Amino acid sequence: MEDPYRRRMPEFALVSGAAGGIGSATARRFAAEGVRVAVTDIDAAKLDALASDIGALALPADGSSREALHEVIEKTVAEFGALDTLIATQGAASAGTVSPKGDKAWAQALDINLTGPYFLAGEALPHLVKRRGSIVLIASTAGLFAGPVGGVGYTAAKSGVVGLARWLARDYGPRGVRVNALCPGWVKTALADNTMAYLAQREGITVEEAYARSTRHIPLRRVSQPAEIAAVCAFLASSDAAMVTGHAMVVDGGGCAVDIATIELDA
Repeated sequence: MEDPYRRRMPEFALVSGAAGGIGSATARRFAAEGVRVAVTDIDAAKLDALASDIGALALPADGSSREALHEVIEKTVAEFGALDTLIATQGAASAGTVSPKGDKAWAQALDINLTGPYFLAGEALPHLVKRRGSIVLIASTAGLFAGPVGGVGYTAAKSGVVGLARWLARDYGPRGVRVNALCPGWVKTALADNTMAYLAQREGITVEEAYARSTRHIPLRRVSQPAEIAAVCAFLASSDAAMVTGHAMVVDGGGCAVDIATIELDA
């Protein structure tokens, strides 16, 4: 009889956006747990280096092209024979507002952050249904609350990722597929570094001081590391999360628990 308390990981996983901080950490975590991993990203050089390091299957592709992502899924299944889990971590910030000058940034934000995961999930689901698999879509706390000035496209796209995960969970749950969104707060990645560099330049402080300022009201008082987000991805893909689906899991050091309007009342 199978031990119901033994944690089981999927056999085969695909991680998109794997050249980035969260994607790379997630691929490393899954490989370390014995999962056979395929990785995809538009940055072929970084992808190849990662794949060589962890023994993954590298499949460079434009993450906003359905045709390219269809090819990625087909090559993954051809190599592994099946697909159990999709972790979609691709993301990019593009600054813009609702004025006509922001139209390009808006389209880019939606293409990369929302449409790409939508395409990828659509191509993967026929295979995931066969294995009663799972999907984790990386959203953001920016998908739950309005983000910084200039981030309208990113905020709207990440809100869409949460909605996409919930709809997929509703529609594919009866076929055994679990789908969750993961909403990190500030994570020490190149994307966040760029934002902090802007804040540092504006305020005349260091990047590390910018991180400290941006997390000073978070209960844990620090930025998270990519490996910590990867750990939650591993949980959501494992048997330990067998009854977790349709959830927008927040991983932000407690930031969402804080009522900013009351901060000035603290002693």
